[in-house]
Amino acid sequence: MANKIVGIFGGAFDPVHKGHIKIAEQCVVKLGMDKVIIVPTGISPFNKILTDDKVRLSIIKIAFTDKWYEISDYELRQSKKDKKPSFTINTIKYLARESSTSYVLILGSDSLLTIDQWHKWQDILGYCHLLIISREDKDFNLNILKPSIRDFVIKNKVNEFNNLLNKSYGGIFFTKFSFLPYSSSEIRSRISQKKSIKSLVSPEIFEFISKTGCYDSDGQRI
Repeated sequence: MANKIVGIFGGAFDPVHKGHIKIAEQCVVKLGMDKVIIVPTGISPFNKILTDDKVRLSIIKIAFTDKWYEISDYELRQSKKDKKPSFTINTIKYLARESSTSYVLILGSDSLLTIDQWHKWQDILGYCHLLIISREDKDFNLNILKPSIRDFVIKNKVNEFNNLLNKSYGGIFFTKFSFLPYSSSEIRSRISQKKSIKSLVSPEIFEFISKTGCYDSDGQRI
C-alpha cells in the first residue's frame, strides 16, 4: 500500500484561470491528495499554437503558491531540447518514481473521449492511476465512449478513491467537482477584443497580464 497520493495536473495553461485553480484545490481538499504537480505542456502533440513558455510558466508560478503544489517544467525542457512534443507517457515515467507513492493523472471527462489519440495511451496505467473529473451536476455515461476506451475503463475502474492507495498504478476513478465555466481560449479571445478578464483570473494574474501585455491576440505566440 502506498504511503501518499500525488496528483499530476497537465495542460497548456494558456493562461491559468480560476477553473484550473479550483480543480487543483479540490484534489487536495475534497480528495485528500498530499500534493498536486502542475505540468505545463511544451510543444503540443496536437499542433496547438501556445504562448511563450516563459509567460505561461510565470503565470503558473503566480497561481500555484500553496505548499501542496509543485510545478514541473519537465515538458517545457524536453520540448526545447528535442524540438518535438513530450508525450504524457514520458512525463509520467519521469515524475512517478517513488514506489511508496500513488500517482494520479488528473483529466477532465472530455479528455477521456479522445485518450486513444494519445501516444501509447494504454501504457499510462502501468505507471499511474487516472482520475476522471466531470461536472457535479452531470453523470458520466460510459456508453458515449468508443468501445476500446470503454473496455479499458471498465477493466480498470475502481469505486472508491482510497482504493488507489492499494497500488501505485493501474486504477481509474471517476469523481465530480464543482466546475467554473471558464476556458483559456475565452480569456485570450476577450483580451484580443479588449474585454475585461478580471472575473476569470485571480487578481495577481490579472495584474501580471495587464502590466506585461503578454497576450496580445487570440491564439498567437507572442
